[in-house]
Amino acid sequence: MRTSIIILTYNQLSLTKQCLDSIYQNTNEEDIEIIIVDNGSSDGTIDYLKKSAGLKTVFNETNAGFAKGCNQGLDIATGQAILFLNNDTIVTKNWLESMITLLYRDEKIGMVGPVSNYVNGPQQIPVDYTDIDAIQDFSSKYCKSQRGKSKRVLRLVGFCLLVRRELLDKIGGFDERFEYGSFEDDDLCLRAVQAGYQLRIAMDSFVHHHGHATFIGNEDLNIQHLYSINRQKFIDKWNINLTYFTHPRSEIVNLVPQEAKKILDIGCGAGATGLELLNRQTCELYGIELNSFVASIARTYYERIDNTDVETVDFPYVPGYFDAIIVADVLEHLKDPWKVVEKLSVYLRPSGSLICSIPNISHGEALLPLLLGQWNYVDAGILDRTHLRFFTPQTLQSLFPIHLFEITSQTYNYIGLETKVELFFNEVGYLAENFGFSMEHLSDYTKIYQMLIHAKKR
Repeated sequence: MRTSIIILTYNQLSLTKQCLDSIYQNTNEEDIEIIIVDNGSSDGTIDYLKKSAGLKTVFNETNAGFAKGCNQGLDIATGQAILFLNNDTIVTKNWLESMITLLYRDEKIGMVGPVSNYVNGPQQIPVDYTDIDAIQDFSSKYCKSQRGKSKRVLRLVGFCLLVRRELLDKIGGFDERFEYGSFEDDDLCLRAVQAGYQLRIAMDSFVHHHGHATFIGNEDLNIQHLYSINRQKFIDKWNINLTYFTHPRSEIVNLVPQEAKKILDIGCGAGATGLELLNRQTCELYGIELNSFVASIARTYYERIDNTDVETVDFPYVPGYFDAIIVADVLEHLKDPWKVVEKLSVYLRPSGSLICSIPNISHGEALLPLLLGQWNYVDAGILDRTHLRFFTPQTLQSLFPIHLFEITSQTYNYIGLETKVELFFNEVGYLAENFGFSMEHLSDYTKIYQMLIHAKKR
């Protein structure tokens, strides 16, 4: 198995030397080819690369950007696997072997990334070293404790990204509209998942990352400005802001019994919460999602996704098929959520779990405007314009008929209020008591944003 390692350089010669040294020390040279694409360095990097034996090189007169530079490297790569690697990294023992092993463990896996000290998202792990001399020792101990472990994700960060060659042949390389960097890796991951490939983190592969070295070395680039521009390009390209659909709900995962084997996820989005379940336990996921685009993402990991309305769908499952059903922030959108809850009970096995998340209409975000004579619908939040039904902590249980369900827990997600708003509701509660109205829970209720119910089928 030969891997083409593509590295972009733009100045930062000392980091490039450090990166290459770590590759030579921790990788079998017979298994790799190293391709360096230089984007117009002026600090001696070009002379150094020209004198270095065994490298394939591309020299750009000006900075062609990350996406185009990677694609230039891809054009001359001959490996069965392609690894895009930042030059501000230090690789460690077995870094590549662990990722290659994972990449070819299952034909569904298309892209793999390592864990690191400096990276956005679940690839980042806590480290205890304080200088680079201790990196190898930390990595050896950590990776030994994680041997063979991996994690399913919807996104991998491009600082170190291993990809099947046949995947890139199918979907193409990086989209060059993202120019100097940011969101070109998100875009590539999205296209890979839509093509039916899964993404994994190799928990037993560690790569140290200095972070943003190229940006810091280029005074003409403003990281935050570039991020904002490319984020909007990403949204415009796909005609959707995926943030809402790709956020895993750990509080929902914690309510799902670990022994549950068949789980129906209603309103599954892109499958972020489902992936957390798959990473935690052995189970089969089934979903319902109205948005066909995000459903196409979740479909890569779920056994089946129905792109339909839960109120009208005829379930293709036998009664009692599921051990757990998740309905996260869905019921408030329905015309008749009470009927849907009864319908779902049919497909739960006896003692099966129904897990629901519902916004609290008595949170201060809704209650204060109401007292001011306002009820303005917005695009997201408690006053989401698509909400049809409203519940409070006291009325929530009306959704779960006692002859069908036993509520085993009712917990909450809290979002606090501004100090003056909190003081206002405290005073309202106090004054109400003087008039004979019991409002002892008002202060607490106005801070509850979401209500979480775990109900068991009787």
